[in-house]
Amino acid sequence: MKKLTFIASVLFVLFCVTGNATAQSQNFSITNTTGMILIDVYISPNDANDWGSDVIPKDMILDGETFDFTFSGVEPSKCVWDIMFTAEDGMKYYMQDVDLCNTTTITLYKN
Repeated sequence: MKKLTFIASVLFVLFCVTGNATAQSQNFSITNTTGMILIDVYISPNDANDWGSDVIPKDMILDGETFDFTFSGVEPSKCVWDIMFTAEDGMKYYMQDVDLCNTTTITLYKN
């Protein structure tokens, strides 16, 4: 009986650890439909004071181009994020209150 309880406890711990690790990592596709070349894209929680690192995998993203990336900052308690992107002309554009917990595809556009 002790052995069965021990095995059940180990399986429970493994399930919890694996579940938390998976819940914090998510794959996204971002498509540029701005009509411009983008030189950077930043994503941060909407209550953060800084933008963190650029998420594009190369120097620029052409209009109509899609890129994929894995983001590890999404948690069920923090779903609402903001996106800032810079066009080739130096102008910065923003998308606010994007729910990253319920999407895997993001389309960037000019307001």
